[in-house]
Amino acid sequence: MAAFSTLFDESFEPMKRLAYLLGADDPENIAQEAFVRLHDRWHTLYDDSKALPYLRAMVVNLSRSRLRHLRVVRKTPPDVMLDELSAETHAMARQEHKRIREALSKLSRRQREVLVLRYWLDLDQAAIAETLGVAVGTVKATTSHAMTNLRKHLEEW
Repeated sequence: MAAFSTLFDESFEPMKRLAYLLGADDPENIAQEAFVRLHDRWHTLYDDSKALPYLRAMVVNLSRSRLRHLRVVRKTPPDVMLDELSAETHAMARQEHKRIREALSKLSRRQREVLVLRYWLDLDQAAIAETLGVAVGTVKATTSHAMTNLRKHLEEW
C-alpha cells in the first residue's frame, strides 16, 4: 500500500483541481470519493502504473454524475472567490475567471473535458483517449473543435 500512499500524496490536489475545472461544486469530495473507490479496488489492479489513469477516469465520471445531479437539484453555484493580494487584483482575476468559465460552459461536456485534460493536466492525446474511453482521433477532432468554439465564445465577450 506504499504505492497507494505515494499516489495519494502526489495526486490528491491535482485530482481535486481537475474536478473543480470540470465544474464540480464539491471538488474535494469528488477527489476523496475517487481515492476511496481506488483503494477499495487496489488489489484488483494488475499494474500500479494504471492507477493514475484509472483515478483520472473516476474523477471525470464522478464529476459528470455530480453535474447531472446539480442540474436537477439547483442552479449553477456561484463562482468560488479567489484569494489575491489586493482588491484590484481580486476583482480582475474574478472577472477573468468568470469569463473563462462562462466560455467553457458553452462548450459541450466532451469538449470541456478534453481541454481540461489537455491544457490543465498536460496529458497527451493517448492519455486523454484512455481517460475518456474514446479513440485518439476523437480526441484530436474534439480538441480542434473545442479550441475553435472557445475562441469564438471568448471573442463574443
